[in-house]
Amino acid sequence: MLYHIDMNDEMIKANIAKNISWYRKEKGMTQAELAEILNYSDKSVSKWERGEGLPDICVLAALAELFGVTINDLIGSEEPKMPEPVNKTPQRLLILLMSMGLVWLVAMVGFFVVELIIPGMSRAWLIMMWAIPVSCIVSIVFSELWWPLIPRFISASALIWSLSCCVFLTFVLRNMYMIFIVAGVVQVLVILWFIYLHNRRVRTV
Repeated sequence: MLYHIDMNDEMIKANIAKNISWYRKEKGMTQAELAEILNYSDKSVSKWERGEGLPDICVLAALAELFGVTINDLIGSEEPKMPEPVNKTPQRLLILLMSMGLVWLVAMVGFFVVELIIPGMSRAWLIMMWAIPVSCIVSIVFSELWWPLIPRFISASALIWSLSCCVFLTFVLRNMYMIFIVAGVVQVLVILWFIYLHNRRVRTV
């Protein structure tokens, strides 16, 4: 059912405020958790639920998808209905694990091919080691698409240190241990970058 355009702003705000609050609580989420998913601040969510502001249409669409309802359900004055249970996390984790598994499959095939061509090659195992940072890159890509800052930070940090270890083990050079000093500096920069992203999200209204 579509709503008439003469519905005034205050009524829309009141309906959206009531419905967002109800569906959020039904999902067992705090305002901060909802804000994290939407990449907004918890102050913004609080304003919406108090009827002091309106989320834009893109946010309404994201909320409707998250809660498993329609945009009309969020705008309407009817009593909120129980949303259909939709939990995409297991499916997304499965996609991530399958993608990582593909990386390891390629690494294993490469390892066995090298062993067949050059039997007894002492450093063939490094092919398997390099699968670790490649898996971290895959994790970063999917985390950027689907998850908030913490999983993205963990994936980025894992990439830094796994890549450093692989470089250290692959290239036998003098003073190669200094790669870990470089990794430490990069890690600090990554920490500062994610702090910046977090603070920017908190300031978003």
